[in-house]
Amino acid sequence: MKELVLSVVITWAFINILKPIVTWIRTGEMNRSTLTTNGGMPSGHTALVAPLSTALFLETGFSAIFVLSLALTLNVIYDAVSVRMIIERQSRTINALTEGKPGFAKMEENVGHEPLEVFVSLVLSVVIPLIVYAIF
Repeated sequence: MKELVLSVVITWAFINILKPIVTWIRTGEMNRSTLTTNGGMPSGHTALVAPLSTALFLETGFSAIFVLSLALTLNVIYDAVSVRMIIERQSRTINALTEGKPGFAKMEENVGHEPLEVFVSLVLSVVIPLIVYAIF
C-alpha cells in the first residue's frame, strides 16, 4: 500500500516540479506560477490519476479496482485534451472580444493540454511507479 501512495505522490510532485523547468527551457524565463496553473507541459492532471492506475495494476493485477481507476484515468485524459482545449479556445475568443472593455476580467487561457503533454505524463506515470515498486 505504501508503494501505491508513494507512486502517486512522487509522480505528481515530479511532474509539477518539472513544469516550470520546461517553461524555462521553452521561454527562457523562470515562472514559478506554472506550479499552480492549469495546462502546460507535462500534464499534472494525468500525473495524478495515471500512476494510481499503474500502481493498482501492480498491486491487484487486472482487477475490478484497476479497471475502475483506468476508466477514471481515461476520463481525466479526455477532459484535459478535448474539453479543456475547447474551453481554452473559447477563453481566447472571449478575451479578444472583451479586451479593454470595462467590467470584463481576463479569463485564464492556458487550461488544456496538447496530446504530447499528456503522453509525457503517461510515460512518467508508468515508469515512476515501476521504479518505486522495484525499490520498495
